[in-house]
Amino acid sequence: MVKLFRWLLGYVSFSFSGGFNDGFINDCYNAKINVQRLKTEGNSLCGECLANQYIKLHRLALKNGGRVYITKKHGIIFTLLKLKNRWGLLLGAVLFVCIISFLSGFIWEVEITGNERINRAEIVSFFEENGIKSGAPWRNIDKNRVENLMLASFEDIAWVHINELGTKARVEINEAEKKPDITPKTVANIIAKKDGLIVRTSVTSGWAEAKVGDSVTKGDLLISGIYESEKKKGNQFAHASGEYIAEVKEPFSLTVSRKQSYKEYRQVRTFKKLCFFGLKMPLYFAPYEKKNSSLSVKGDYVRLNNNELPIGIITVKEKRYDIKYRILSDSELEKLTEQEINKKLGDEFSEYEIIKKSLNVSLNADEASVSGSVICLEDIGEEAIIKINNK
Repeated sequence: MVKLFRWLLGYVSFSFSGGFNDGFINDCYNAKINVQRLKTEGNSLCGECLANQYIKLHRLALKNGGRVYITKKHGIIFTLLKLKNRWGLLLGAVLFVCIISFLSGFIWEVEITGNERINRAEIVSFFEENGIKSGAPWRNIDKNRVENLMLASFEDIAWVHINELGTKARVEINEAEKKPDITPKTVANIIAKKDGLIVRTSVTSGWAEAKVGDSVTKGDLLISGIYESEKKKGNQFAHASGEYIAEVKEPFSLTVSRKQSYKEYRQVRTFKKLCFFGLKMPLYFAPYEKKNSSLSVKGDYVRLNNNELPIGIITVKEKRYDIKYRILSDSELEKLTEQEINKKLGDEFSEYEIIKKSLNVSLNADEASVSGSVICLEDIGEEAIIKINNK
């Protein structure tokens, strides 16, 4: 602390020569001048004192038949004096300190520790929704509220703590022990939710009522939760569970118009915005069009320690277009229809295994019509709770 104080006030190294050293030292003590690190170098006496006390040494040096001069200057005050005619540099240094102080009040890095079962992407998304992300000011964050909200949102978290380490938000997570699966105590049957031909079964609880090769209709009993046991007397109750894979026939229909629209691009323009901590300042005069335009946005932000700061340039590319129409030929319509069939099959039957398709395609002057059916494998079992009155 003493060294810092002397560095801020400024101090000098001096040399006294040509006089009576002992008398000079005694006079400095009597004048209450704090001289330090005194030592002799040849015929000279060297030491250090505060800059504002040095001028008093000249009178004491003459009194003792010698002279004193500065050998070196120390402290920030002498550096600032060199810059007294360079106000721009001094102003830049002050602004730099102000900017650093301002930026230190923001989060620039979010570190997450302790998560093993919970997906990191889910945690990052949760914190971003609640304001904890790069570029967010610490003053706007209620850590206690976010911690309590996280405990309520994630069942696998026993406790969580958000630490403020300068510009880093360190999130410490302790995951709860995984609860064992508990078999439901309710009584239930498994019934068919669709018509189908059973091809594979797997019963884990209850009594199987349907077997491989049976044709069932919607509502038929597949696995019973009430059954008689060969080892125990009376009815036995269970929460029926299992899997019944069946061939199910699903209807399929589709219409594709012969008249198709397309975009004809005619102009490309680029617009730029300056982004500074969420404030977006346009660097253009005429606004870009949103109607009949395809817009793509790209941000080029400043990075610090591989963290993206909310400072940079946002580029918006506008591609203007006109809507045009054309009538497809038979071959073009057939090709488009095939693409639409595959797209619909992928969207509607993505969870099932398709084993057979029976589709009819007909072309007319205005459109292509597709009708038929799809046979796929799916689990047709559905749980049905049984209410039992205990009297």
